[in-house]
Amino acid sequence: MDLGLKDWLFRRGNAGNIPAGIAGCYADIQRWEDIYNGGGDWRYTRKGGIQGGTRRVASLGAAKALCGELSRLCFTEGTAMCYSDPDTEKLVKRVLKESRFTERFPEFLEKVFALGGGVIKVYYAGEQNGSSGIRVDLVTADCFVPTGWNSREITGGAFASMIMSGGKSYVLAETQENDGSALVIENRLYREDGAKADLQEILPGLREQSRIEGLSSPLFVYLRAGGLRRTVNSGECPLLGSSVFAGAEDTLREIDTVFDSLGREFVLGKKRIIVPAYAVRGEWDSDGNKKHYFDVNDEVFQAMSTSDTEELKITDNTGELRVTEHVQALGELLDLLCMQAGLSEGALSYKDGTIRTAAEVVSRNSRTYRTQAFYRSMISEALSRMVQNICILGKMAGELPDGAAESASAVFADGAAEDDGTRTDRAVKLYSAGVISRARALSQIYGISLEEAQAMERTDFNEQ
Repeated sequence: MDLGLKDWLFRRGNAGNIPAGIAGCYADIQRWEDIYNGGGDWRYTRKGGIQGGTRRVASLGAAKALCGELSRLCFTEGTAMCYSDPDTEKLVKRVLKESRFTERFPEFLEKVFALGGGVIKVYYAGEQNGSSGIRVDLVTADCFVPTGWNSREITGGAFASMIMSGGKSYVLAETQENDGSALVIENRLYREDGAKADLQEILPGLREQSRIEGLSSPLFVYLRAGGLRRTVNSGECPLLGSSVFAGAEDTLREIDTVFDSLGREFVLGKKRIIVPAYAVRGEWDSDGNKKHYFDVNDEVFQAMSTSDTEELKITDNTGELRVTEHVQALGELLDLLCMQAGLSEGALSYKDGTIRTAAEVVSRNSRTYRTQAFYRSMISEALSRMVQNICILGKMAGELPDGAAESASAVFADGAAEDDGTRTDRAVKLYSAGVISRARALSQIYGISLEEAQAMERTDFNEQ
């Protein structure tokens, strides 16, 4: 979301009673978003030469790579919810499918790690064509402002979203707050010039204010990443969290400095040939300036008069490229970044030789495993709250029986890749050591059941 859209949430009257000083939280979020997108205050540096000016520093994109690695580590393909009630399972699966939750959540989780948090919001859009009217929206931290919180959780918030209708842009500001007896949801629509627009004309069916009696918590859950945010004044909300690279911005700067230097090494270290002045030709350009060049295709013998034979020699003056030093420095800095983000050494390595299976991670009790367990616990709690909110709206809309359970738990898939060579090598070693049978080794090598492996073993024996 751009800075202009963010401003809507802070303008008086546009998004409810936003506490004074809360805008201070978003200076950090804007900076983290800039770094995540390849920016940063070190992105430009001075050019060399008489002309001066600035040039863009090449970026390795380490911040985005770090957030992507954490997202894949904590939520992999195959992660599912475990339900105790078949009616609840049927409704939630349908809502998540129609909301394209599984496709969108990994990308959302990556932004959560980058910006310090995000919101999983459940809302009712109205039933259409036989589908459920319940939807799940994923809102990044830059599009959300907390309006109320306690020591445990955020209890109220404001959202901003851009609406296009009739070729015009509108800003929809929504707030959710509890007044003690009910959840109050308010919607306001504004034109680009700041004037209030007709909500029913642009979004028919959406009420300006709705009350859900008996509901003590909002229909959203804030998923926090990183540690608690350090507050500067009493108006800031510490529960927003901080980026996973909040304490590593200096390291990110150094990574880009070394990466830029590596690229410059090839630019500045191009082959340099020193030739005698006699061998240099000249041509006049369209501006009347004489340009000198050395014709490498000229094979004609020429007579040159000189008293020093050294002046006739063509000398290779190319400098040695310091590639190895740059690569080693990048590796050390990436390992440092991993340590600062709670990952084990080598987690961001671009070379082979890192840990391949989750079992190895667990057995080492590594930082990566502990970080994964920490974030998965928070994600599991947020998903459980999401299911609860879906069930609440489902019962209100008549899509779920009143007696249906409102709970579910996340079952995370391992998601660690193991190639065929590693699996085969391990099975052969175990069989050679007498730990497993030949049939068990075959089942692990080919990925088949033990019964199929036993049948394969009998077939091979009969053919012999």
